[in-house]
Amino acid sequence: MSPELVGAVGLGVMLLLMFLGVHIAVTLALVGIAGYAVIQGVDKALIMAGMMPFSALSSYTMALFPIYLLLGEFADTSGMMEDSFRGANVLVGNQRGGLAMASIFGGGFFAAVSGSSTACSALITKLALPGLLKHKYHPKLATGALSAAGTLSNLIPPSIGLVIYAILSETSLGKLFLATFLPGVLLTLMFMIQIYIQCRLNPSLGPPGGHTSLKQKIFALKDIAPTAILFIIVMGGIWFGVYTANEAGAIGAVGAFLYALHRKRINGQTLTKAFKTSLSIAGMIFAVIISAEIFSNFIVISGLSHALARWVGGLNIPPVGVVICIMLVYIFIGTAMDTLTMILVTIPFFVPLMNHLGVDLIWFGILVVIQMELSQITPPVGLNLFVVAGMAKKENISMGTVFSGAWPFCYTMVIFNALIIAFPQIAMFLPSLMK
Repeated sequence: MSPELVGAVGLGVMLLLMFLGVHIAVTLALVGIAGYAVIQGVDKALIMAGMMPFSALSSYTMALFPIYLLLGEFADTSGMMEDSFRGANVLVGNQRGGLAMASIFGGGFFAAVSGSSTACSALITKLALPGLLKHKYHPKLATGALSAAGTLSNLIPPSIGLVIYAILSETSLGKLFLATFLPGVLLTLMFMIQIYIQCRLNPSLGPPGGHTSLKQKIFALKDIAPTAILFIIVMGGIWFGVYTANEAGAIGAVGAFLYALHRKRINGQTLTKAFKTSLSIAGMIFAVIISAEIFSNFIVISGLSHALARWVGGLNIPPVGVVICIMLVYIFIGTAMDTLTMILVTIPFFVPLMNHLGVDLIWFGILVVIQMELSQITPPVGLNLFVVAGMAKKENISMGTVFSGAWPFCYTMVIFNALIIAFPQIAMFLPSLMK
C-alpha cells in the first residue's frame, strides 16, 4: 500500500471516528500514530508520539492560550461586557431594530477582549435576550442576532482561532491579529445594516426603542471606554512593535485584572474561577493541539497533502479559484464539524497547497477564520445556535426558531467572505503598515 493511500485511508478512518462521537484529541492521536506506524514502523511511531508533547508545548506561541483566556476571564469579571452592551444600547437602541444592533455592537466590544465565540454568545444572550423579548422583538431576529454576535470573537483580535492557525501554519500572529481588525469592523457594520434592512422590510421584527438624548449618548461613551482602551493597549503595542503578541496578552490581562480590582469585582472566588476556567480550557486545547501535531506528522510523511497540491496544480485553475473551492468545502464541512475540529483537520492539507500556489497565508488565514465563524451559526450543528437555544428554552423559543433566525446572518457572512476574496487589501492593509 502506497503512503498516499495510507494517508487517504487514515483520513477516512478519522472522519468515521469523529462521526461515531470519539473525542477529537483521541481520534487525531490514534489515527496519527497508527498511520505513522504503517508507513515508518511501530518504533518510529512511538518515538514520534513520545516527542510530540514537548515539541508542541515548548513553543513560545503556546503561552498565548492561557494568557488570552485569562484576559477574557478578567474582562468578564470586571463587568466590561455589561458596560459595553449598556453603552451600545444607548447609542443605537432607539433605532428600529436598535436593540438587536446593540447586541451585535456589544458583542463586537466583548470580542475585542475575548477569543471565545461561544462565551461571547452565551454572555450577550444572558444580558440581551430578556430585554429584546420585553420590547416585543421577534424571537427569530433576537436569537439570530445573539448567535451572530459571537462570531465576531475570532474576527476582532485577540482570537483563539487565529492562535491555533498561527501555530499550525507557522505565520506571524501579530500580522494575523492586525489583519482581522478591519474585516471584524466591516462584518459588525454589515450585521447592523442587515438588521436595519430586515426591520424596515418587516417592522414587526424589531420595533424602535425609547428615545435617547445627545447628552445620554455622550455619557454612554464612558461605558464603552474601558473596553476600547484595553483593546488599544493590546493591539497598539503589537502594531507599533512595542511588544510581542505574548507580551501584549500579558499586559492586557494585568490591565483587565487591575480594572476589575478597581471596581471591587475581584475576590477569592472570582479569582479562583478565572484561573480554573482559563487553565481547564487551555489544557483541553493543548491536548487537541498535541494530537493534531501527531496527525499532521502522519499526513506529511504520507505525502497526501503534497499529492493534493500536485493534483490541483495540474488542473490549471488560478489560485483564487482554488481558494474559492476551499471556501465552499469549508461551508460544507462546517455543517458537520465544530470550529476547532475543522481548523485542526484541514490546515495540514491546505497550507502546503497554499504555499505551492503562492497564496499569502495571512490572507488565507482570515478567510479560514471567517468560514470557521460561519460554521458556528450554520444549522444543523452550529455551536452558537445550541448555546443560544439552550439559554432561550425558558422563554419557550424552539431550536427551529433559532435556526430560522440565523440564516440571514449566514448569507451576510458569505457575502462578506466574497468581499475579502475580491478585495484582499481589506485584510492586508494594516499588516502592511506593521512596524
